[in-house]
Amino acid sequence: MSTINIVLILVVVVIIVFIIVTTITGRKASKKERSKRKKEVREAIKQYIAQNDNQKNLRIDFEKVYARKGAEYKYRDVFDVVVDLVEPKTNQVKETRAYEIEGITHKIDKKNYNTEWKVNGLLELDATKRRIAIAEKEIKLTKKEKEILKREERSKERELKETRKKELAVAKKTSKATKAANKKSALNDRPSKVEGEKFIPSRRKE
Repeated sequence: MSTINIVLILVVVVIIVFIIVTTITGRKASKKERSKRKKEVREAIKQYIAQNDNQKNLRIDFEKVYARKGAEYKYRDVFDVVVDLVEPKTNQVKETRAYEIEGITHKIDKKNYNTEWKVNGLLELDATKRRIAIAEKEIKLTKKEKEILKREERSKERELKETRKKELAVAKKTSKATKAANKKSALNDRPSKVEGEKFIPSRRKE
């Protein structure tokens, strides 16, 4: 076997090892991130239940998590989360609930971001389960039902576009007003011309 072939084999082995290590590292990081996210969402739900229902010391078990899709959620991380509320001492499921959870991401620095999870509210359980089942194609809709859903989605998309258009118009108007106010303030702050006798230098006679 020539030296070139040995070198090529070594290069291929190194590349394969690198790919395997990178894949394993990536999977571990992804698993760690998911675990962290679930813990944060659990805490958010616990706080919501404690504040609104005055119930504490419950275990939250995830039954279903679904990321909402569509034009309305293009720039928002909103999830339908179905959970079991478990009594830790008896290990009995007290109740199954559905919540709307939203992740709001804040920029910490150039490379790092932090996502804060909040509960937008309690959802109707059966309607939420049905919506998730339809989205995941577990429930087959009739042609008429599909048309109704499409019309609703188009209607929501139009409403969203109109809302964004209005928001942009208000933002532009506010920006113009702010610029005009700043310009006026700068003009007012400019020192005014001092009125008085004009100073004429004279040559001193000896």
